[in-house]
Amino acid sequence: MLLAVSAEAQRTVVVDAVTRQPVAHANLYAKEGGKFRSAVSDEAGRAEVAFPFRRLTVSHLNYEKQVLSRLPDTVCLQPMVRVVNEVTVYSGEPAWIRKKLKQLVREKAQRYHNRRQVLHYDYDSQSISGSQYYRYQAGGWLRMPDADDKGYAIHQTEGHITAVDSTRLTDVANLRRMLYEDFVDELDSKFISQHRFYVDYDYEGAPGEVSLVFRGKKYGDDRGRFVIDTARCVILSAQRHLGLKANKHLRVSDFMLSMARIISGYKILDWMVDYRVAYAETDGSWHPADIAYKFFFKTVDNETDESSQQFSRDTGSGFSNMESTVTIRPTDIHPDDSIAWKPLPRSWILKYNTDEERAYEVELSHLPATFTLLEGLDM
Repeated sequence: MLLAVSAEAQRTVVVDAVTRQPVAHANLYAKEGGKFRSAVSDEAGRAEVAFPFRRLTVSHLNYEKQVLSRLPDTVCLQPMVRVVNEVTVYSGEPAWIRKKLKQLVREKAQRYHNRRQVLHYDYDSQSISGSQYYRYQAGGWLRMPDADDKGYAIHQTEGHITAVDSTRLTDVANLRRMLYEDFVDELDSKFISQHRFYVDYDYEGAPGEVSLVFRGKKYGDDRGRFVIDTARCVILSAQRHLGLKANKHLRVSDFMLSMARIISGYKILDWMVDYRVAYAETDGSWHPADIAYKFFFKTVDNETDESSQQFSRDTGSGFSNMESTVTIRPTDIHPDDSIAWKPLPRSWILKYNTDEERAYEVELSHLPATFTLLEGLDM
C-alpha cells in the first residue's frame, strides 16, 4: 500500500526560503531498489516526482541541499549566495560607477593573468537527468594564460567517474565554460554600455569595497552582482544569471543557429547559466580561485548524419543539466618541462569543427579515470 501510494506522481513547488521566488532547474532525485530516478523543477519552480522514494534529495548549486522523507506542497531551499531577483528595485546609477569600471577595463591586463602561472585545480562536475547520474572528479595542474597566450591547459594527475552505467567518458565541458566565460574577461567597454549598474547598499564589506548589481538593458534575463575593491581597482567576486534570450545573443552566432535550423531543425528550447566566482592574488597576478557553474540546456535536433551521431557517442555530446565547481590554488609542487599539457579550447554550443578539432574533442572525452558504479553507493 505504501509503495503504491508513493509511486503516484507527487507535485511540489521549489522556492527560495528568503525571497519566496521560484527556483528553476532544481534537481529532485532518489536511488531506490538499485534504480536512480530524478525530476527537475521548471521556470515556475514546479516539479513532478513520478517515482517512489524513501529519501528524496533536492539540490541546486546556489542552495543548501535538502533530504526529505516525504514531499511537501512547497520545498523551501536556503540560499548559499544572495540571489539577484528580477523584482528588486534599486535607486539610480551613481555617476562614478562607469568611470571606475572603465578604469578597471583599461588596467585589468596589468592585474589579471599578467604572467604565466601553473596552479593546482580540483574539478567536480555532476549531471542529473531522468534515470541518469554522472559525476566526474579530477585534479592536477592548470596552466594559466598570460597576456600573450589566451588559452588554458591542464595536466590531470587524478580522475574518477561515478555513473549509473559503465560509461568511461570524461567531461570537461563545464570546466572550459567556467574558465572562458570569466566575468573579468567579459567585463569590457561593450559590457559596460549594455548594462545598468546599481549600488547594493545592504552589502557590508571592508573599507573601499562596493557591491554593484547589474541588469542587461536589452535582455532582462542577464543580471547579476559583483564586488569591486575601488582602491585597488579589482573585482573580488561576481555572480551572474543568463537565461535563454541572453545566452542565445551572447554565445551563439545568428548565422550558425539559422543554418542548423535549416539543416536539421535544430532549435534551442531552454538555456540557463548560473555562475559565481571569487578571485585571489598569487604572486602579484589575480585569477579565478573558486568557481561554481550551473548549466541547463534543452534542444530539439533531427540530425541523422551518421558521422555526427558517432561524434556524439564518442564525446558523450555533453550533458544538458550540469552543476560544477573548480578550485584553483597555488601549489608547492611544480611540473617540469617534460610533462604533456592538454590545451583546453573554448567550449562552443554550435561550431563547424575540423577533423582535427573533432579528434581532439574525443581525446578530451577519454582522459584517464577510475570508475565506480552508482549502484553500490548510498545516495
